[in-house]
Amino acid sequence: MKISTKAILPAPTVRHISLPDSQRVFVIGDLDGHLKRFKESMDMVGFQPNKDKLICLGDIIDRGNDSLAILGLLRDLDALVVLGNHEHLMIESIMGRDEGAKGLWNKNGGQWHKLISEELLIAHCQWLIKQPLSLVVDYRGHRIGLSHTRPPVWDWENPPTNKSKVVAALLWDRELYNKGGSLKNYGVDFSIHGHNSTQIPVWIGSSYHIDTSFYGRPTMVELSVAIEKFGFI
Repeated sequence: MKISTKAILPAPTVRHISLPDSQRVFVIGDLDGHLKRFKESMDMVGFQPNKDKLICLGDIIDRGNDSLAILGLLRDLDALVVLGNHEHLMIESIMGRDEGAKGLWNKNGGQWHKLISEELLIAHCQWLIKQPLSLVVDYRGHRIGLSHTRPPVWDWENPPTNKSKVVAALLWDRELYNKGGSLKNYGVDFSIHGHNSTQIPVWIGSSYHIDTSFYGRPTMVELSVAIEKFGFI
């Protein structure tokens, strides 16, 4: 089923940021609406909200029972967030009134929204569509691309101008992960993604895939450690 991209159009395609070399930066994969697992992951790395920076790779919501609480916590943490396909379904369902998107959303963990006021849902959607579809981060001498997923060929500096193609590529595509390969990441040194369930984080060429949520707990990787691992691939 083709999902509309009408409501998600205002979301920036890419946001470029630089982070201080002295700051600890963590990247976390799909949270899937599980607040307890999220907090456990932060506790395991000793995350300090007033000092450290968190980057979330999308699919924050659905499946678990804590979607609303997680959205609120990410806002409180001033986390950097990229959108995932579940956020896309929420935005098109609530803001775009897309019945096809709503049906698919309900079948894939979105039933929680029926217990929430429309006013509150709209407020969270308005926050979500201010978040980008991808991030390019300059940190410790490296340029890193971050998005929910990515296709086999992607140029981070020159993405398509057609937003529908961008949404399909960065929020839904599974070809790179399913087929493997070692295609180059154009415009970045390496990239990190969620979306594709894996028992342990895995490198495919210069892309690092960390969506372990289905297997019990989201992976939370320190970006400096990912840079070190990249040096050995």
